[in-house]
Amino acid sequence: MKHPTAAGDSASHRLTKPQFNAWLGAFLGWIFDYYEVFLLSFLAVPISREFGLSPGDTAYMFSTQLLFLAAGGVLFGYLADRFGRQRVLVWTIVIYSVFTFARALSTNYQTLLILTALAALGIGGEYGVGQTLVSEVVPAERRGWWSGLLYSGIYFGIALGAIVGGNVAPLIGWRWTFALSGIPVLVAIYVRVSTPESELWASKRHAVKTNWSLILNRAFLGPFVLCLVAAVLQFFAYYGITTFLPTFLVQQGFSLGTASWWLFFSAVAGLVGSIAGAYTNDQWGRRVTLTYLAGSAALGGLILFFSWPYLLTSPLILIPFFILYFGSNGATVFGALFSEQFPTETRSTGVSAALQIARGLSSIPPIIAAVIFPEYGYAPIVLAGAILFGLLAVWSFVFKETRGKDLHEVDTETLGPPVLALADDVIE
Repeated sequence: MKHPTAAGDSASHRLTKPQFNAWLGAFLGWIFDYYEVFLLSFLAVPISREFGLSPGDTAYMFSTQLLFLAAGGVLFGYLADRFGRQRVLVWTIVIYSVFTFARALSTNYQTLLILTALAALGIGGEYGVGQTLVSEVVPAERRGWWSGLLYSGIYFGIALGAIVGGNVAPLIGWRWTFALSGIPVLVAIYVRVSTPESELWASKRHAVKTNWSLILNRAFLGPFVLCLVAAVLQFFAYYGITTFLPTFLVQQGFSLGTASWWLFFSAVAGLVGSIAGAYTNDQWGRRVTLTYLAGSAALGGLILFFSWPYLLTSPLILIPFFILYFGSNGATVFGALFSEQFPTETRSTGVSAALQIARGLSSIPPIIAAVIFPEYGYAPIVLAGAILFGLLAVWSFVFKETRGKDLHEVDTETLGPPVLALADDVIE
């Protein structure tokens, strides 16, 4: 039975203006999320010089950011189930914009570290909350496409971060770069005035008062573990390979500008893979899409590992590099797939916590890489990432195929038949 307010109403696959505004608001916030994350990988070089940081200090800054991403994911995921998707999405954007701007005023490493952690809280909450909102308002038959396109925003963010970090920051300095990076606060205003609340959440808002009992239920914990393992494999592989890439290239004699174009190229390859994944999400299904993307990343990583010494100074290295970053897109599938595992009452908590705890745990790879890198070089890091991507390709088959699933059906399967909402249940 189809529900008239469900995202699965297939009367039209075209988005209405409110549905598109919901997607666009989440998309813009997600662009600046990854812009900020990857900008730090470039600004770490001049920051380290000014504050006299060791490689360990730099790795700790990256890891602190990732740990607080996890905290933000859990906190704001829960709050979005409690107070609404749209409202909490605004909160997250404001928080990371304000504290990103504040880092321009840092007088020492300790202050910078604290402000980085606070900014990361907002960053950690933004994607899961925005993804949940998008999943609940777009048509079920196109949920994979719009969720995949939402995730593709990271590549616009990476490209923007690479351009600003490699070409603008050297001209204006890292402080002014952080100051200008507070602009996303304007996105929060757009989201507040143009983005609708999820009607699906609104119809269940009273149920979230007891959602801690739902979170401790096997129906939540089972899917949560499956999602968390998939996300850990993805983010361990991705962050393990990418975090130290600019540093490695600079040590090989490349300028920051040249290093930024390498990262820009990785963003282009990732964007192509993300769009391909968004399309096949709905055409071929979640599992097949996740398998071929992660498998491509594993193949590209293995080719790089075995040919690195010979191709480092050759343009041919861009071929396996493209294959690697084309496929390092498992999270293109995660938005739709994870949303289809949890009921409305705990959807934001489940999606956001699985994604951001995994990102938080991926604070471990930069620390390991900081130990391996000086002794053994960059190639073993690439090999480890390739192995993890291969494991993700296999793990995809533990999920049931959920392509085109109506979220009301998910609610019924996990929690039983719905109860009637109170007549005065109105969102302000």
